[in-house]
Amino acid sequence: MLQAIRSRAGSIVVKALFVLLIASFGLWGVYTRSDYYQGHSPDTVIATVGDNSLRAEELQKAVQTATERLRAQLGTIDSAQLKQLGVIDTLLNQLIERLLLDQEVARLQLDVSDEVVRNAIYDNPAFRGPDGRFDRAQFNQMLMMNRLSEEQLVARLRREIPRSDLLQAVTVGVAAPRPVVDTLYRYRNEKRVADIVAFPVAAVADPGPPAEADLTAFYEGHPDLFRAPEYRGFTAIGLAADDLAKEIDIAEDKVKKEYEERKEEFTTPEQRQVEQILSPSEDKAKEVEAALAAGKPWREAATEIAGQDPETIELGLLKRQELPGQLADIAFELPLGEPSQPTRSPLGWHILRVVKITPPSGQGYDEVKGKLTAELAREEALNRLDRLASKVDDALAGGAAMADVAAKFGLKAVTIAATDPGGRDPDAKQIALPFAPNDVLKTAFEIGANDNSRVIAGQDSIYAVRVEKIVPSQVRPLAEVKDRAVAAWQAERKRETAANEAKALVEAVKPDAPLAALAAERKLALTTSPPLARRPEAGTTVPAALVAKLFAAKPGETVTAEDANGAYAAQLKEVQGAGTPDAGLASALSNELSGAIKLDVAGQFTQALRNRFPVDILRDAVDKMF
Repeated sequence: MLQAIRSRAGSIVVKALFVLLIASFGLWGVYTRSDYYQGHSPDTVIATVGDNSLRAEELQKAVQTATERLRAQLGTIDSAQLKQLGVIDTLLNQLIERLLLDQEVARLQLDVSDEVVRNAIYDNPAFRGPDGRFDRAQFNQMLMMNRLSEEQLVARLRREIPRSDLLQAVTVGVAAPRPVVDTLYRYRNEKRVADIVAFPVAAVADPGPPAEADLTAFYEGHPDLFRAPEYRGFTAIGLAADDLAKEIDIAEDKVKKEYEERKEEFTTPEQRQVEQILSPSEDKAKEVEAALAAGKPWREAATEIAGQDPETIELGLLKRQELPGQLADIAFELPLGEPSQPTRSPLGWHILRVVKITPPSGQGYDEVKGKLTAELAREEALNRLDRLASKVDDALAGGAAMADVAAKFGLKAVTIAATDPGGRDPDAKQIALPFAPNDVLKTAFEIGANDNSRVIAGQDSIYAVRVEKIVPSQVRPLAEVKDRAVAAWQAERKRETAANEAKALVEAVKPDAPLAALAAERKLALTTSPPLARRPEAGTTVPAALVAKLFAAKPGETVTAEDANGAYAAQLKEVQGAGTPDAGLASALSNELSGAIKLDVAGQFTQALRNRFPVDILRDAVDKMF
């Protein structure tokens, strides 16, 4: 299908569209289908949106993807926690909003051409190889990872691009008012100066060893300081595409065929830098032609005789297909620097001139043979892995032992005695996994003891995991961590002492006894800060916690703050206003605010669509799923 689209496509690049495609691939992720719907069929309707229905399977897929993303960031998390955090309802509303947009797209009869779909695919960085060009192997791999065929991807883009166009049309004129921009600029860029006295923990006297009762109370009051992580022991079997590709031979004729099909990727056609004079009538065009022949400069003839906007004279460096056929034929036959005869088009009368010619260039077959061979081998390896995954999955589902399955299908096998979620054993050494290390580790912490995972297709490998044992997270005995407990108790006593000293100094400040005077009287080191920004800047030595309190204070007020290094007493001396932003800063801030406002407008638009296309959420069906 992509080849068919390619054959009918021009060279217009709709750059805004691949933001949509990048986001799509970022959100799809890699998921395995859940084998249960808690008593629901995947076809169970969980919401109706106008004439359309939202089914359980669609929400389940969205939840699976979100779960994997959150687990990568937060560790173990289950559907009950997702529901409590509001993630389930957020995903449900996002799916409903998509259906609302689909309904409006259908009502407005919006459509998307093959050309736009083709360019969205070819211009998507997710499908590019190391050379920055569209990479067929990378494209196929991404499709396999997301369980999509090429036809399904194209169908998805035909739905998603009109949605994006519709939202763009709704929000295109949104802009932040200048008074709001100025106010926010002043808020963000206000500066503050303060006198500061620091009480470093390092300067606090050693409190000595704690009494046993104090140590025991501290240990019992801070169990998380002494908690060992959960450890898991597991066996994993799998195979990486690169390992399989080494064993695959690609026939020469297949490589040549691939080169011919993708020749445009490796060649750049002739390009010409074209200028035009566009006249409203034939008489004006002939007058321009005569003036040029008499030596009148091109730009003057365009603006003074034809009355042309100067910004429309230069068309840029173009390929033949980037010009309308009639003008392309003229431009690509013109000698360098010579004007064409006046030519009529639906836009008016054109006189063209070529000011630069870039000859065609490209890589021949011999130059890219190695690259294509490697890509085809990897593509075949990925295809074989996909087929192999089904066979391995069936074998494991039939009760075969992992070691036997690995031997039968030529998979690698590895046994990990114990590891924490970060991949470290009880001695804090990093474990080694020969395939998909991050994915294998994540899967090992998602399934239960004595459970096998399904065979999972990662980015470039397949694997399955069996958890042999789980050692739950537990607080280590005091006898085992006594030295750590003593050190932690002493550190806390030092921090308390520093904090009390800072508090006592601030309490002593009076209108006639400012912080600076008290510091001098008590022989404490005082520093006057440089102008501090509301958002701590790189290189500042003033703790963020203290900066935040200073921006909540009035001139003359005192504050205290603490961090890992100690405690601080400070008195605000001066507030420095920010003034008005220059044009560049105002433009950048306006763009930022406008982006946020556009999101709000898009939200209001989809909310308004609910009045046109009634939404009914079957809450009981959703609640039974999670």
